Amino acid sequence: MAPRRILALPDLPALLRALTPARWQLLERLAADGPLSVYALAKRLQRDYKNVHTDVVQLGALGLIERRGAAVAVPWDTVRAELRLSA
Repeated sequence: MAPRRILALPDLPALLRALTPARWQLLERLAADGPLSVYALAKRLQRDYKNVHTDVVQLGALGLIERRGAAVAVPWDTVRAELRLSA
């Protein structure tokens, strides 16, 4: 069993800023297709290279994707979100 990875964000707005719809689509594409270069990923997503590169950098900083040589990949297959309500 692979080690569990935990990403803690302070609240729902922070989660939604980190995982925009475009970034979620990027993660889904990598999960489906396997490791890709940023260029190939941008082509498959039909998005501008610069914007995909920015998203890759942000997702990498959060630990949601990892570099594998010249490619990037998603190292997991499940995402769970747990949100606590504060009083």
